[in-house]
Amino acid sequence: MVVLGLSTMLFSEHALAQIQFKGLNHPGIKWGWPIKADQYTFTVNTTSNYDMQNVTFNKDSKTLSFLGNSSHTENIAEIEIPKNLIGGNYTVYQDGKQILPIILKNGNLTTVILKFNDTGNVKTDVTGTTYLPEFSGIAPAIMLASFGILFVTLRYKKI
Repeated sequence: MVVLGLSTMLFSEHALAQIQFKGLNHPGIKWGWPIKADQYTFTVNTTSNYDMQNVTFNKDSKTLSFLGNSSHTENIAEIEIPKNLIGGNYTVYQDGKQILPIILKNGNLTTVILKFNDTGNVKTDVTGTTYLPEFSGIAPAIMLASFGILFVTLRYKKI
């Protein structure tokens, strides 16, 4: 019984190794980048088979900028963006040229999948059409005004 268990475990590890790296000449590295936006901190996750060196955010242009460097071709990257950071329709540029990546929206995350064959430094900009935390400052004021109107309306109906 122990021999069967060990052989199954060894086979499974060997099979996993074959499946996991099939077709990938350069395995990827996953990074979690903390992005500060007003009083919030969001985590943008990147997985790429090249060196992702820096991620910055510009709230005025609703743009995440990714700097990377690759010493090989056949590059691929997945970028997971919380929709509460930037959302809506996305426009993606690499080194100033607009590209058409695969964009998958799933619940609170949007995944942008990039594939390119260049080596050297690469700058990727992902721009959204909405920046949701910009409305967080006025939300309490709207709620307070709504309660005030409700209170005044209920008070005058009794008279």
